[in-house]
Parts: sequence; structure tokens; C-alpha cells
Amino acid sequence: MKTRFRWLSLLAVLTLAIGGCAIPHAPLPTDPSNPMKRVAVLPMKNDTTDVDGPDVVRKQMVDALTRRSYVVQDMKETDQILRDRMGISLGGQLELTTPQKLGETLGVEGVLYGTLMDFDETTTGLYNAKKVRGMFKIVNTATGQPAWQRGLGVKKEQGTSGLASGLVRLGARAADARDKDAPWVLLQSTTTNQSTKDSLIMGLGTKLLSKAMGTHLEAESKELARLVTDNLGWGPGTGAAPAAPAALKFAMPEIKSPPPPSFGYMDWEGKKDFYAVVHSVSLNKSDNKSWVMDAPLWITGPKMKMEMDLSKMMQASGAKDAEQSPMSRMTMLNRGDKKTGYTLYPNVQKYLVNTETENPSGEKPKVEKTKVGSETIDGHPCDKYKVVITYKSEKPQEGFIWNARDLGGMTIKSEVENKDFKMTTELKNIVLKSSPASVFEIPQGYVESKNFMEIMMPAQQKEK
Repeated sequence: MKTRFRWLSLLAVLTLAIGGCAIPHAPLPTDPSNPMKRVAVLPMKNDTTDVDGPDVVRKQMVDALTRRSYVVQDMKETDQILRDRMGISLGGQLELTTPQKLGETLGVEGVLYGTLMDFDETTTGLYNAKKVRGMFKIVNTATGQPAWQRGLGVKKEQGTSGLASGLVRLGARAADARDKDAPWVLLQSTTTNQSTKDSLIMGLGTKLLSKAMGTHLEAESKELARLVTDNLGWGPGTGAAPAAPAALKFAMPEIKSPPPPSFGYMDWEGKKDFYAVVHSVSLNKSDNKSWVMDAPLWITGPKMKMEMDLSKMMQASGAKDAEQSPMSRMTMLNRGDKKTGYTLYPNVQKYLVNTETENPSGEKPKVEKTKVGSETIDGHPCDKYKVVITYKSEKPQEGFIWNARDLGGMTIKSEVENKDFKMTTELKNIVLKSSPASVFEIPQGYVESKNFMEIMMPAQQKEK
């Protein structure tokens, strides 16, 4: 029944959205003697294959300079002047002119050049990594000389629990250590108990969802901008803020997106066949916003099917054409009788196959249940338990479950809460019945895809 837990964990991941947070702070220090009264952040030179990466990092550098008391020219104004007066629209074209000419045309005393060296997400299952790296310099447009320059890269990595994954991680770090001009900073390294195949599927799904929502590598880019400018001198500000003593060291507080609770335990093993709607509510305490999802669920013996509609969540996050996106609707189909799982994408009538439905390490979590009371949930008399679930390589996960006595002890509600999030999952409209075999079959007309690229770009595939 591990696969049943996995589908709810996936549901939790897809329904959670981490919002930005703001912390009020005292007026920033300034350096009135800094001659660069106004700075323009120029289009970045792109040495990667990602067309969106330069704009993502550039926007974060604008914010970083603003936090260092620089008056930064609006990016749209900069782009329009460069395009209309100098015929420049790409970072690679900046070599055709000089900093002095740029300063004169843009009306600024400083320009920030940037080269994006890495903006990618490696996803193999055995080793997943998010990497953003760049070289930056601010040039005084009066002298044409650099006033500051620095290169840096940031990355987050995840691997499975095993010797092979550990060796891959060590090899990747050794390779990164050779980059002296733009050294790497490891932001996070985690280990998952998922199988390599599940880790691959989850990593690819998260990557494509973040691209659809326009947030791909945004958090990593923000950290890069913050870290790479931490030794940059203070800007002149607007004249209202107090000057900083020369010896004062002032660091902006680090704001990290809090991890959501990963608890997803629903005890259905050995229980009855049923149909229900999984009602999931995830509350982000930082902004008091909730994400709600209702996912129809069918379970008959070792077979399970769950349908998920993510279009509303994607629309709320600003994604364009969310309803038509291949990722906006998914169906998880687990055929325990065949030891095979499928992910169906109704919008493009394609599916992926996962034949590794069990944890190859054989590890089962340690589950401790303590009865804490009795309640009635949606008309069902329930025993309430505190549950602690522990994997060897992870911190214990704590929460509560409600087991319905009239349904043979089936869990119909689970709840977990930490300082940042509260997530509740509940079964609604429960109907005790076995579903026909046709429910768990792949619908006619669906075509198997070899990878996510075929899912996300159906039009290009047809052209080929």
C-alpha cells in the first residue's frame, strides 16, 4: 500500500504554493560619496540554453541592488532606450558599444553587466540538482572602469538513499569545485526515500509545473542575487537614509521559503473497496492563503485511480492558458495487480508508465499511533490518533488521523501542522463499493509517451 501513500504525497506537493514574505526593517545604510547616483541593470549575456533565465536573474539583481541602496533605472525604460536609440536588445550586443556611451544614452552613472553561465535543473532521479550561476560587474560610466565585480553560483541537490547516489553527488561537487572564477555555494542537500524512478518522475513534474507557473528557479536566482552582492558597497540612496560608518557591516536578513509538511499518511490497507473525493486544504500561515483541491478517488483491491485538476491553482499563480496546459489535469492510475503505475494527461491524451511501484530498499516507515480521543467526522464516528511516522534518513513526521469505526477503521481525515503550514486531507462522499474494471483502464485514444518532453510539447511532436 506504499503507492497509496505516494499519491497523497504527490497531491500535497502539487497543491502547496509557497508565497514570498516581507520583513520590515530599519532604513538601509547609504554611501553619499558613491558617484553612481543611478544604475541601469543591462540585459544579461546568455551562455545557457534557457531563454527565460536571463530575465529571471536580471530582475533579482535589480531587487538586490535596490536593497543595497542603489537607485535602479526601471528595466522597461532601460530596454526601450537601448532598443530605440542603440539598436540593442540582447546582452551579447553590449560589446558593440562602451560603458561611457551607455551611461550617456541611458542617463546613468553606473551600469551592471551580467553573464548567465548556468540556469538548469538536472533530473536523473538518482541525483537531482537546481543550479544558477553568473558573472557580474558594475562599471562607472564616467571612467569606464569596473567598480565591483564578482562571480558566484548556487545550487540545491537531492539524491536517493544509496551508495550510487552518494557517489554521484560527490562527483558533481568535485566537478563544481574546479569553477574558481564563479565558485559554487551549496544551499541545500537532501536525501529522499523514494525510488530512483519515483524521484525522477517527481523531479520532472515539479520542474514542469514551476515552468508553467513562471517560477522556475526563481528562489535559487533570488539567493544568487542576495549572496553575490553581499560584498557590494552601499549605494548613495535617495538622500533620506543615514550614512553608514565605513567599518559597519550590515547584512540583509535571509528569507527562506519554509518547507511544507510532507505528512500524507492515510491508513487504507486491508480496508474496504470504495469511491470518495479527497478534499485537501493547505494553509500558508505567512499570508493566510489556502489552496483547496478536490480529487476523485477510486480504490478496488490493489487498484487505485485519482484525478487531479490543477488549473485553478495555476491560474491563481498567474500561469497563462492554465486550462489548456498539459499539466493542468492529471490522473494517477496504479495497477497493483500488474505492479505498474501510470500518469495520464487528459488535455493531450498521453500517458507515462511507471513499472517500479515498490520501494527497492524495502524500507517501511515506523508508524506510532496513540489514541487521543473520539470525534464524529462527516457523520462517521471516529477514533482520533496522534501519529508519528519515521524513516531512517528523515526527521519524524507528526500529525493526527481520524479512523472511522463504521468503516472498519479506515482513515477518513489526516491533519498536520508546523509553524509555517497546516494541511488537512479528508475523504468526502464515501461510497462503499467496488468499481468496474473499466475505471482502471487507460482510456481509448491515449498514446504512451517516452518522456515529459513529449507531454509538454505535443504540437512540436505532431510537426515531426
